[in-house]
Amino acid sequence: MPDPAFGVNYVPRQQWWNAWLDFDEQSIAEDLAAIAALGCDHVRIQCLWPVFQPTPTTVSATAMDRLTVLLDRAHDVGLDVWVTVLNGFLSGWVFRPPWIPKANLFTDASALSAATTLIGAVAELVVSHPAGAGIDLGNEPNMLVGFEPSEVTTADLDNWARTLIVAAHNVAPGLPVVLGADHQPWTTTHTGFTPALLANEPDITTVHAWPYFSGFLDRFGEQNDLAWSIGAYLAQVAAAHQTTPRPIWIQEIGVAPEWVTDVSVEHATERLLRHCLAVPGVSAVTWWASHDIRPEYGGFAPLEYGLGLLDVDNLVKPAGQRFADVIADLREAPRAQAASETVRLAPGTIPDLAFAELWAAAWTDRPPRITR
Repeated sequence: MPDPAFGVNYVPRQQWWNAWLDFDEQSIAEDLAAIAALGCDHVRIQCLWPVFQPTPTTVSATAMDRLTVLLDRAHDVGLDVWVTVLNGFLSGWVFRPPWIPKANLFTDASALSAATTLIGAVAELVVSHPAGAGIDLGNEPNMLVGFEPSEVTTADLDNWARTLIVAAHNVAPGLPVVLGADHQPWTTTHTGFTPALLANEPDITTVHAWPYFSGFLDRFGEQNDLAWSIGAYLAQVAAAHQTTPRPIWIQEIGVAPEWVTDVSVEHATERLLRHCLAVPGVSAVTWWASHDIRPEYGGFAPLEYGLGLLDVDNLVKPAGQRFADVIADLREAPRAQAASETVRLAPGTIPDLAFAELWAAAWTDRPPRITR
């Protein structure tokens, strides 16, 4: 991907990710062309684990063929593709493979063996395709901890991640492998992957920077520009945990219309993007999401329906136009320089909202660095 890279988390306008079952190549090709027209250079896509792996020892040939078709159509319009594989959590829904109803997905040996089978198959396909940028182990897999039938520890999660990173690299040496956890392992004491693992063991450090779910929007208020600095904040938190500097990818960021009343969605979109690129280590930003979800597809939380830059007819929304204009500007702008101001994260300190306020107070013309 270029540096900086700008893309979207692709949500098919037809069938959401149930598109793997009701596959419409033409509508997917149209979606990808519309995404490319916004100025994007990449998409992040989502497999549905039960669809791609119908049994613990097999991978669906049909699903893999359809993944190849999607990669082909992305390549046609110049988009790189990151494939997120072991999706047990997506858009608020939980997808537990039916062949392992009672065992723990993170600690059971047969479950881990199954996961390595699917990771290996997808990695082998992606590394051989010209549109294949890399794979993501899973979408916010730490969110599954509360759904497991037995206790999951932080050590269990780190072991799970290490095992799968190695499995992918064994099959596809050189293929980048990342892990898309949400903000909680970075900013709370909830059971999750360690920040040390997230910052140093995947090939790129990723953060999911949601102003609402992180609490930034409530803490600072929508009219305070700092409410939209969550990407810069989490990027600095991640950088502070890196033992050797490496690229940081803001893998999910977005805004729902119902979160704002006093500022426009377009304003929030611009501020989120510009704050992300104010941190020198940020090499890529990927918006959630490409498309709205059709209102006739019931069952999603209300906020999920309006997150797109494009509507369900592939028309560019005002926020989508603002996104396109801003990323074009950011590509031409000089890269951010490191701030001279620093805020120290002392040993044992959690970079929660209270620490975020200390960080915000040190802000001058650019986001302060976080040190440890």
